[in-house]
Amino acid sequence: MRVLPVDSPLRSNPVLWFVWLLLGGTVIAGLATLAIALHGADRALPETFHWEGPHLDRDFALMRAAAAHGTVVSFSRAQGECRARVASAPNDPPALSVLFAHGSDAGLDRMVYLQRVAPGDYRAACPAIPPGRWRVALEDSAGAWAIREQLDGNVEQLTLRARNPEGP
Repeated sequence: MRVLPVDSPLRSNPVLWFVWLLLGGTVIAGLATLAIALHGADRALPETFHWEGPHLDRDFALMRAAAAHGTVVSFSRAQGECRARVASAPNDPPALSVLFAHGSDAGLDRMVYLQRVAPGDYRAACPAIPPGRWRVALEDSAGAWAIREQLDGNVEQLTLRARNPEGP
């Protein structure tokens, strides 16, 4: 075994050792990442995954139709009754469906079917909807338009405005 002299550049140059440690650490981290990726890789998409594309296209088309007319829906809930007042809709459908999907607990999800009682005015009995993080999906029964919103808080009174999914 050969011993390096005290004044050898290999002993007295800490930057050289730092560079070697950095390179070695990088190689070890890369191998660890490879091992994690091989062991816990995401599963492949199911063969039926292609069906979602046309549904999204239809959903975006419904949102664009509502946005083109500047549709606004005022929703309120009081004393066990939900009410919706629709302004500037492409049509005056006989009913609306409103899905309240909870952000973290699917057991709290609510679907409300509102019937038209007058032009642009819809009502139905509905259960209490607790405050929380919600995704609201409102659609007309004729399938001509839809509004999608996310909200955080109380849903006793809210205004849903149609927005183009591609932006302004």
